[in-house]
Amino acid sequence: MEIEEEDNKRNQEIPLNIRWEIVHLKRQGLTGSQVASRVSCSTTQCNAIFRKWKETGDVVDLPRSGRPLKATSKIQNMIIEEVQQDPSLNVDQIIEESKVEVSNTTARRVLKEHKFRYKTAPEKWALTDQHCKDRLNWAREFISKPAEFWNRIVFTDECKIQRNPNKQKVWVPEGANVPSTQSDRWQDSIMVWGAISFKGISILHVIDDDWKSGNYLKMLKRKLLRNIPNLHPKNSGGEEKNRLIFQQDGASIHRSSTINEYFEERGIELLSWPPKSPDLSLIESVWAYLKSKLKRSYDSREELEEDIIEQWHDIPVDFIQNLYNSMFHRIQAVIDMNGRPTDY
Repeated sequence: MEIEEEDNKRNQEIPLNIRWEIVHLKRQGLTGSQVASRVSCSTTQCNAIFRKWKETGDVVDLPRSGRPLKATSKIQNMIIEEVQQDPSLNVDQIIEESKVEVSNTTARRVLKEHKFRYKTAPEKWALTDQHCKDRLNWAREFISKPAEFWNRIVFTDECKIQRNPNKQKVWVPEGANVPSTQSDRWQDSIMVWGAISFKGISILHVIDDDWKSGNYLKMLKRKLLRNIPNLHPKNSGGEEKNRLIFQQDGASIHRSSTINEYFEERGIELLSWPPKSPDLSLIESVWAYLKSKLKRSYDSREELEEDIIEQWHDIPVDFIQNLYNSMFHRIQAVIDMNGRPTDY
């Protein structure tokens, strides 16, 4: 019964005054579902009307030009040529740019028949020649380290998590690799700092203030050794295998004199780390896993923060340990790529 009612809502013609009310409510920050409950329309209709207003400045339906033409061989070639020239176009843009008169459904069918699939483009980071050289030298130095060595590393990093991430999607032939896009990895909304060890999740710190060296130091003093005591030499029982090693990247707040003094005074061993190397840092994979478990949207920052903390503590230990077991392969991949970005 609920499904029939939802279908009836979608098939109803929405009056203009209701359409403008939808636009007004969406501009006030309400979600599609919240607006739908107020105006008695479906969420899909509300989102479509607001999207039309953003694109055209109006909410009136555009006149229809009649039944679209079938996809002749010429039309199919025009569609495929347009996709090959710019794989990032969505179906409506492909139709517009190729100047063909076919429906969205027909264009999709043409692309499917020609073995094209619309996939999310992976993000990779830009590296200079010097970055590649430094990464390669580091990989050659550490490739011979045994698994026992990597199991002693505490991987740490900051991460910013957004409420509703948008990934670029592109058309690719079936079986082909999805081309990557460059992006700024720091464009997010909530910032956290985390640490993982071979035995599992260790620390998660939600960053409320400006993340500067002083705040980083306060967090380390308050949380690091209390949660990971074996970073300190006196807690290792005199055995090297029990003593953990701290990893951090080369961000400026990690390299200040006060931070260096903190580690030196406590005898905490630091792992040398190459620049621009998220593919080598295991915690990057933890961030990706955590983000995959979050909801697509939240009503407030507090709700997002609560979910981040809950999902962090639910990450399985065996998932973490499998990441540690991948270190040799990650380092070998850097060597195979001559220092360039890898698929990790």
